[in-house]
Amino acid sequence: MDLKQIQQASYYVSGLQGFVLSEAMRLWKTKFETLQDFQREVIIHHSLNELGNFVSEMWETIAPITIAQALSEQNLEKRRVMFDCIGVAKLFAGLEAKLLDKTTLQKVRTRWDEENKPYRHTFEDTYELYQIDSEKLFGVQPTLRQLTPVFAVRCWCTTTSREYWIYVPELAALGVQRWQLKDAKPDAIRAIAWTIRIDITEPKRIYRQGDIIVVEESENSREVAPYHLNREQYLELMYSET
Repeated sequence: MDLKQIQQASYYVSGLQGFVLSEAMRLWKTKFETLQDFQREVIIHHSLNELGNFVSEMWETIAPITIAQALSEQNLEKRRVMFDCIGVAKLFAGLEAKLLDKTTLQKVRTRWDEENKPYRHTFEDTYELYQIDSEKLFGVQPTLRQLTPVFAVRCWCTTTSREYWIYVPELAALGVQRWQLKDAKPDAIRAIAWTIRIDITEPKRIYRQGDIIVVEESENSREVAPYHLNREQYLELMYSET
């Protein structure tokens, strides 16, 4: 691609085509924490090298998209892309999400020392469940169908204390479908349990190291279609978390 082609091309961002270069660069700057992240995720073919070089030269001068700008975007598809690039953590912090449930668990887990000897580690683990009403994200829509709120569970790595926000569906957050909201019971533990999927029945133990989940089989385990953990399984089966 030469400079003219770079400037005149239409770009895909988060699965949506139709962004001009200036829009795409602002979205990329918003979505990727570093230039290296952008290059790794976007410049995936040598034919894009010139684009990568151009964006690299401009990177420090590119202004990220703000939440206010995303909210003012009238095209709902483009607005969704903006929200995707901004990310769940910034969205929930910037839009004053409502705290639905907070639970702190006292945990005792097995860890291994430098000599690979197991020991028992005691710690507190806190989970928070939040909601953003759809009107804050998409405005009041002229439709008979009410848009579903957006839910996320907030947690922290118990080793590094790094904060994580994870989207969860309404059923995982509230325990009921939309037409049963009068019986809703927000539960942060049920929500975080939903984020883990396994594919065997009657597991013996579950080990988690960061984003990696390892499930130990029992004598009665058999392979099944992947399914989400429920609250009870999460509390009973987690054996090691680092």
